[in-house]
Amino acid sequence: MKMNKFGKLGVGVLQTAILAIILLTVLFTLYSDLIPEAQTAGDELNASGVPLGSFFTGGGIVFLIIMAALLILVIKSFMGGRK
Repeated sequence: MKMNKFGKLGVGVLQTAILAIILLTVLFTLYSDLIPEAQTAGDELNASGVPLGSFFTGGGIVFLIIMAALLILVIKSFMGGRK
């Protein structure tokens, strides 16, 4: 953690942390609203008999890839990069 010369956290660090928490909350809220609707649409697509429609069902590979990508994106953004 970045601390000032008095051993306290700076205002910039606190603002960045608060912004990160808010953005992470909004991101997960957005995903929790959109993914069930997309899974329902995938189930309907599979029921219509579309080839490879089973990839888009509620437990299909497409939604596993989306969730894994979200997790990797969040972890990468909080890990920080080497400069």
